[in-house]
Amino acid sequence: MAINMDNDKFAFDHSEVDSDHELKMYNRIKLMLASQLGLFRDVLKKCGDEARDRQCYELIVKLAEDSFTIAVLGQFKRGKSSLINAIIGRELLPTGVLPLTSAITVLRFGSEERLVIERTGSQLLSEVAPVSQIDDYVTERRNPSNRKNIKTATLEVPLPFLRRGLEFVDTPGVGSTITSNTATTYAFIPQCDAALFVTSVESPFTSIELELLKQIRQYVHKIFFIVNKIDLLEEHERSDVLEFTTKTIREQMGTDDIRIFPVSCKVALATRTSDTVGYARSGLKELQTELARFLSDEKTATFLSAIAERALRLLDIDVSDPRLNAIRNNIAALQNEIMGLPPDSNAQILRSPPMVATFLPVKGETNLTGQLLFTDPTRALHTRGCPICDGLYQVVFDFFAKWQYELSTDEKSQIEFANGLGFCPLHTWQLEKLSSPVGSSISYSRLTEHVSQLLLQAAESSHPEQAVAALIQDTKNCRVCSLLRESEKKQIEKLATFLAQEDGREAYLHSQGLCLHHLALLVSTSGNREVVQFLLSHSAHSFEEVAEDMRAFAMKTDALRRYLSNEDEQDAYLRAIIHLVGSRSICIPWSSEDEK
Repeated sequence: MAINMDNDKFAFDHSEVDSDHELKMYNRIKLMLASQLGLFRDVLKKCGDEARDRQCYELIVKLAEDSFTIAVLGQFKRGKSSLINAIIGRELLPTGVLPLTSAITVLRFGSEERLVIERTGSQLLSEVAPVSQIDDYVTERRNPSNRKNIKTATLEVPLPFLRRGLEFVDTPGVGSTITSNTATTYAFIPQCDAALFVTSVESPFTSIELELLKQIRQYVHKIFFIVNKIDLLEEHERSDVLEFTTKTIREQMGTDDIRIFPVSCKVALATRTSDTVGYARSGLKELQTELARFLSDEKTATFLSAIAERALRLLDIDVSDPRLNAIRNNIAALQNEIMGLPPDSNAQILRSPPMVATFLPVKGETNLTGQLLFTDPTRALHTRGCPICDGLYQVVFDFFAKWQYELSTDEKSQIEFANGLGFCPLHTWQLEKLSSPVGSSISYSRLTEHVSQLLLQAAESSHPEQAVAALIQDTKNCRVCSLLRESEKKQIEKLATFLAQEDGREAYLHSQGLCLHHLALLVSTSGNREVVQFLLSHSAHSFEEVAEDMRAFAMKTDALRRYLSNEDEQDAYLRAIIHLVGSRSICIPWSSEDEK
């Protein structure tokens, strides 16, 4: 990513984008972080921790928006607002002798200029005001002691270098008589991804600044150190101040790898468009160049590492949920990968297990067997459809209800689903119908990624056509089809046993009977000649009655006497189709050859 300094304007040229590999790595880790945070939110919802759930949600939003926050921090009256104005080349943020009020001011991209106000504790929508009115909300003169309860004042401006999620945050200065300002700034520090620490030559590095730096170091790993107002000193005095400041910061940070940027925001703003030499001497151009390099080369790793660290802090919670350790280990492994460290042996993600043909059972799956037919066959026969189809529909519905939840919340299930290549087309679409768009996105993302990897392997294989064909799921290897075949067999056997009794045949006599597919299976299973004759005679009679009902309904409708038709006539065509080919919701996707 190149830096564009044409006309001395600070902007970033994004024509030189990151390599494809780096972008894929970034997106992969970002999505995995979001996935783990989603699992953690499920834990928090169950234990009722609303505060952590809200913070967790905000991290997911930050990942989704690629929102990178650079906070400008320092003691009051060091020129923090002036520094942001100098960087953007415009006196947009208010400056003055008095300290600003205890409100956070955010500068981010917007398609048009506007000021968005959020108030503390307000349930109302954000307020929108002209940018020119910012003084009314964030200055001590217009909003003393923050009586207007301003939480954040966000300036949205169409500056190109802010477009990719970058936002500058101007924090209230610490150490003034307005104690709420210090509290606001300290509370915001954990939300920073990087920091511009601003001091000045007037009274370099006070005890207040040392305490602030200690706090920043706990949460922020990328800090730019700026010494402002260098225009107030002669050259020899400036050298002494910079030497003292550099020595102090190195001692506090515990490293000599510290770079100090001496600047004069006042000179930079005055000379930006008219005096190239003066602008260069202001020191701002050097800071801008380093900022641009950081945003090009280090921003993504810093961003992801900051998210992972905040997530791990949130995970420091005493809750008895077996998923927490796995989530902690997985996020720690992601953070190690971001930082280029060896993976943690406890981590469970990032490496899918080898392809396996078996599945672990879904919780409660062994109970999904069409319970009504087993507990009360007479009641099950009261349906106007096919009782076996109804039982199978309940089996598949219960399966999908549990499975789609597992796919949305349990990583092991996601891995199983991906390695098993999902379901056959029919059951894939049935699962989609029961899932939300977000649920489907979570459920199928790992499977889709896995298929992508297998296609790359197929491209290198000696028989690519076989490798690709193996990726297609059909009824022979579909998990849901297998479950239905097993349940269907059990239900048919149960019904055959029931019909061997006279009471069973009496109950069946008053039912609609079975569809042809299940009738054939029942006849084959029964083995009792008397029962078979009973079943076929009953079915023939039922089809004959349904045909009469359909003709009567059609005749009454043509004669404009539809109101004379009864319930049997009105749904006769549906009952006919069900008993000819099975229920629409559970049409059997396999043939008899598949079962051999």
